Amino acid sequence: MASQQPAQTAPVLSAQALEAYNNLVSTLYRCLQDSAGFAPFFHAFQQQFKALQGGILGVSQQSQRLIYGWTFGYPDGFEEWYMNSDLPERDEALIRYQSLPPRQFDSFMRGRNEGSILDLLAPESRAWAESVGMGDSAGMLICRDASSSVVFVANRHRDFGPYTEAELLQMNLLAPHIENAVALHLKLYQSSNDNENLALALNHVKKPLVVFNALGNVAQANDAARDLLARSGALYIADDHRLHCREAQLSRKVANAISTSIVHSHQGKLETRTLFIQAAAERLALCLTPLVAERAENNGVLCELFSFTDQQAPDLARLQSLFDCTPAEAGIAGDLIQGLSASDIAERRHISVHTARQHIKNLLGKNGYRKQTELVSMLVRALG
Repeated sequence: MASQQPAQTAPVLSAQALEAYNNLVSTLYRCLQDSAGFAPFFHAFQQQFKALQGGILGVSQQSQRLIYGWTFGYPDGFEEWYMNSDLPERDEALIRYQSLPPRQFDSFMRGRNEGSILDLLAPESRAWAESVGMGDSAGMLICRDASSSVVFVANRHRDFGPYTEAELLQMNLLAPHIENAVALHLKLYQSSNDNENLALALNHVKKPLVVFNALGNVAQANDAARDLLARSGALYIADDHRLHCREAQLSRKVANAISTSIVHSHQGKLETRTLFIQAAAERLALCLTPLVAERAENNGVLCELFSFTDQQAPDLARLQSLFDCTPAEAGIAGDLIQGLSASDIAERRHISVHTARQHIKNLLGKNGYRKQTELVSMLVRALG
């Protein structure tokens, strides 16, 4: 009679692991009561699972882009760089975790010690993973709707080996709690503004204004902004409560700029950036300023809309007076208001790029600005 093979035993959590699990759950729900976002939970998760980096990431469905997120372990500026790159569209981890059923953790290595995660990645992702010493990545789909998904990602350094079956089991016990906490947190974000009072306040201002909440959704747009959007036809507020452009490439550019300003709001950076959108014979300028509140979920972005016609020449005399500049520098300032770069200006004016940049540098120095983005925003506001 053939001997029976012993049944494969499922991983079991020790008392110590269960205590760590309970602490993680408590820390997770405490994150809903203060303004630190998910930072305390991320710290506890890192300690428990020896995680290198990761976070909770909101990803658009139509074109896989990062639209918001809370992250840990990445270098300063990573979120902004990642949002404005094409990498999310090809990120194997985002693709893999979005394909999972909700509330189910999985990892690339699945407890295997043979092989390497680098063998499972495309060249671009592989280069990043190799540079940070990644040995495994685990994640889950938290939730999904018609326009976006929210995923949890936790990368691990190769020195700690792949995630074990017992660790994935513990993560799967956490999964429904992560889903609940994120759902509650998103509701806090979406209801953080008193839209009725905000609408009344914005409509007292005659200039077109739009306020975005911390998810990048339009919290409110005043009547002047809605009139301008309807008249230009280039931009519109869609059913997903986001600002879109008729051209897909420009729509993506607008979304990236809003997302970047939200990241800056969380970092306490108040610098304004300006986008230019061409609409037939009209040029729209969007000045985006991060809004920082006492609680992170109340952060957002203020968007001022300005309209210029192509036949409307910049008032060079006014620019000279307001910005203490020479006639040549005023001409350069007028070009900046039209959304031209230094190379565009050089080509238009038949000067070298070096000369164009020197004029811009002079404008910055004379008016106390550190960055060209700040100068352009002030020029637009002065003549808009």
